[in-house]
Amino acid sequence: MAKGYSLQTVKELQAAFDQADVLRPMRIERYEDGDELEYDVTGVAPSHPGRVKLRIERFVGGGFAGQVYRVKVLELECPDGDIAGLTVGGAYAVKILLPPSSFSERFRNAIYAIGFQGPFSLQVNPDAARAGALWQKFIRRAAGIRLGTSRAVTDILATFVDRRMGSCGEISEWIEGRNWRFEVDDNLTERKRWRPGDPDDALSSPEYRAKRTFMKDLVDLLHELGAPELARQYEWSTCKSQPNVLKRLDCEDDPDPAAGLTAVDFRAGLALLPLLPMSPGDFRLIFRGLIHGRLVQFDRGDLDKLERFVDAHAETFADMRDSLAELRRCDAAYRESLPDVTHHHVRLLCSPRLWRGLIGSARTGWEVRGLVDDRSAATLRKSTLATLIFGLLGLVQALAPLAAITLAMAHWIPPGFWAYPAWFFAACSLLVPPLMPLVAATLAAAGWAFGALSPPVAVTVLCLALIAPKAAKLLRRVWGRGDYRRHYGRMLVSPSYALHAVRARIAELLIRWHRAGRVGEKRALLLMRRPWRLIFHAPFAVLPAGIHRAVTDWGFFLDRLHYIVVRPVRLYFNAPMREQWLRDMLAEGRRKHMLSEDDARLIEKRMDEPFIQKYLKSLAVHVCTLPITQIVSVAIATIYYFLNRDDPNAWAKGLGIIALFQITPISPGSLARGLYTLQLVIRERNFKDYNIAVFMSFFKYIGYLAFPIQMAYRYPALARFMAGHWSTEAVHVVPVFGEHGALLEHGVFDLFYNRPLTIRRSMRLRQEARAGRRARSWHVLPCVLVAAAVLIALKAAYLEWAGYVPGLDRIWWIAFFPPMLAGAAIAVWAGGMSLGGRIALSVAGGLAVAMVDGGVHLWMDHVYTFAKPWPPEITAKVVWDSSAVVLWRVLYFTLAATIGALIAETRPFKSQPGEARVER
Repeated sequence: MAKGYSLQTVKELQAAFDQADVLRPMRIERYEDGDELEYDVTGVAPSHPGRVKLRIERFVGGGFAGQVYRVKVLELECPDGDIAGLTVGGAYAVKILLPPSSFSERFRNAIYAIGFQGPFSLQVNPDAARAGALWQKFIRRAAGIRLGTSRAVTDILATFVDRRMGSCGEISEWIEGRNWRFEVDDNLTERKRWRPGDPDDALSSPEYRAKRTFMKDLVDLLHELGAPELARQYEWSTCKSQPNVLKRLDCEDDPDPAAGLTAVDFRAGLALLPLLPMSPGDFRLIFRGLIHGRLVQFDRGDLDKLERFVDAHAETFADMRDSLAELRRCDAAYRESLPDVTHHHVRLLCSPRLWRGLIGSARTGWEVRGLVDDRSAATLRKSTLATLIFGLLGLVQALAPLAAITLAMAHWIPPGFWAYPAWFFAACSLLVPPLMPLVAATLAAAGWAFGALSPPVAVTVLCLALIAPKAAKLLRRVWGRGDYRRHYGRMLVSPSYALHAVRARIAELLIRWHRAGRVGEKRALLLMRRPWRLIFHAPFAVLPAGIHRAVTDWGFFLDRLHYIVVRPVRLYFNAPMREQWLRDMLAEGRRKHMLSEDDARLIEKRMDEPFIQKYLKSLAVHVCTLPITQIVSVAIATIYYFLNRDDPNAWAKGLGIIALFQITPISPGSLARGLYTLQLVIRERNFKDYNIAVFMSFFKYIGYLAFPIQMAYRYPALARFMAGHWSTEAVHVVPVFGEHGALLEHGVFDLFYNRPLTIRRSMRLRQEARAGRRARSWHVLPCVLVAAAVLIALKAAYLEWAGYVPGLDRIWWIAFFPPMLAGAAIAVWAGGMSLGGRIALSVAGGLAVAMVDGGVHLWMDHVYTFAKPWPPEITAKVVWDSSAVVLWRVLYFTLAATIGALIAETRPFKSQPGEARVER
């Protein structure tokens, strides 16, 4: 969803749909703030029925499992008794088990269908949704026993079916909470070694450790209850489970960092397939599942194990016996609603009861999803044959693109260059099923154009990819829904109604585009008034939303260009604008709970201090340097292409140039940034206040955090917030793992903020440990001789194998290590010498290795390769070639020795007990 899209524009587009006065309902992907909803609900425990009227207060977010809203209860009717925890006027969380993104929905459903051969049960099967809710109720009650409080698991109150969206849903308590805060930690080495249960008196990062311990305890509890597949939601090693635990804001003042931690999400979004792990932790979970006979994992539990736990704590669960019986009934109905060949096996061939369950659940799922109305549902219940045909049409809709890809690749004429990208895209589409129709159509068009597919095969592939799914979908709508029958029939006999239907469809399309950020407010309403302009948007609709809008909206393009080019320059010269920039970032940090109110007020109070103003100015310069590398790389690649147009691979080499600029540690942008910081040091004659930033600024990526790290001790709150803000913003573009609060976000903060602090601390402690020792340098000669001997032995081995002495270009990848290890050894054994002296000594050692190796190489090259006497006749060419041999080694080996010395000097230094930690 685009940030800050216009709710008023969406309402106007919805009004345009209503004005079209079509006979079908509007397709709803998500609700908007202020919408009022009414549901027939069933309490979880006890299972009292009721009817509730809700008002959407705000959309919270969504993922593969569903979409979440904060709602307020306006009306509540409970004829058979109150629904525990649900009151009029209260704020609650509503989760509708349908993703807000159609792509996410198709991907989730495809993965689930591969694993269980059926639709996503939590969405379409009320028994499955009910079973999940009851499991959560038992987990909450058990948390009171094992975790000390039932508040450690969010309370689920009721379940319902949303007929407009076609999905089951649930109502839970609203948790006013936050994800973890970024913590300053200059002892990452010890924290990495720490595991839940280890002593932690000398460690920092209390929130990090408290959450990890909490999640470990919760996983142990879920295994004890017999719900190992639900435990995947809280396995630390998946790297994406951390946002499922929030810290309640009403426990902020509690000195215990574990106070208020609450597990809020027990609904998995993606099934875990044995050949498709989606996180690092999934490999272990798959292996463990295979050992226990679980080929596909999602949410299956062991109810016998749960019952044994309930019996062992009978007093705690005294009022939940009926709920346990209901859970058994719902879980049995849920499991028998899916073919699930990995679990049912031969029962699919010999169990009439299982097939009755499969057919009955299919009918129920079609009703929940809105594929059939009441009249059609009654007809299908009377005829098994009609049910099977209706289901077969659904299979055609789902599998026709796969059949198209299979047909295209089976008839692809080998060999040829185009066969390789064809196979690549076909394989990728199997991993991302929603892309199958597009990939199949592309294969058909490309195959036809390049002669790899015959015209009849290409046409068949296109029909299977594009026409067959649409035709099957149309037939199901006409068969299953009376309103769609009337809608399509009216379109055939009334041209004016057909135009109204087209306008209604355009309104739905523009709502989706506006939410995604493809069109702005004015553009969306303009396209609604003049729909013929959509012709110019159609070719770009397959592009990412930002590119689509930039290409089709000149004003948006200019605004983005101004933001990227002009705004940083204005920030540099305009002090009030810089202050407002910081205030905006603080407001964003407050909203995301990245910093406390006290820290925010402290930062605002000190905003006028000279060093902070200088920092903001330097930050503006850093922003100015952002596009430099991209501009230079594209310019050089373009120049190279035009100078070498005769080379058929010129375009590939140009792309390689651009890629090379992205991975080099020092780039044009980072060089400009570093030179700016260096001139500050020279102009102000002040190295102390820039001793970190002046070095870090020269390096790509990490250089953007040079000033936040520099400020760590003078302004720790501001430094921590700015490092967290800048280092994590880029992470959020990573799907799934880049979610706010996930482990990747925290890891990036550690890498760019805490890791330099840890290195600085290690260097300080190492220097203190060496204090009083006598400096030594005699060990340089043995280190140089050993490194040179290794290199000479390597050349001799290569000469024996290949018959000639290898140049540096042949063995560069292994020749790097002897001088690097020599540089590290020189630095480590230098006694009490200062850091600068150690680096200089290592550089001298690398230079000596280069001179020795270069001389030996020249001698071996002439004696063994050319069989010429040494020394040769002195000529200008000989001098030039010899100088080049030695010079390249000087550059390469001194760099290697320097890197070795830096690694040795920045390696972790074990902390001592009772040592002071970074002040927070």
